Amino acid sequence: FSQMANPPTQAPTVTATEAGTLTVFYPVYGEGEGFCTNEPPTDHGLSSLNGIVTSATNAECCTKHFSWQKSGFCFSQMANPPTQAPTVAATEPGTLNEFYPIRNQGSGFCTNEPPSTYGLNDIYEQSYPTNAECCKTYFSHQSD
Repeated sequence: FSQMANPPTQAPTVTATEAGTLTVFYPVYGEGEGFCTNEPPTDHGLSSLNGIVTSATNAECCTKHFSWQKSGFCFSQMANPPTQAPTVAATEPGTLNEFYPIRNQGSGFCTNEPPSTYGLNDIYEQSYPTNAECCKTYFSHQSD
């Protein structure tokens, strides 16, 4: 590997996108409920990102590291946080233009049907613009 023009490193190689921000997001634990950021690690008492799992987007980081938060605190810290329920018009009668997960005893699927179709009053998880993004986020572990 050392002979490669750009050999891999043990820690993610991050570059600045704007003054004071990185191209990856990482979790910060122990400050309130925890959140994700792309600020330099030194802003949060870290010397580097060695050994820390990073994500390409803030939403991906929150989903990966803080999906257990009932309050949605991590998502609420985003510049443009997702809403719990889509606030957009339907694309065709009886459907939404956002997809959200329906979990069923270890398996599940994503849908754009109104929550009432499944006995729900609201959408309680992050929604996505496409069925593929929703399924990848919530059900990538499923083989079918």
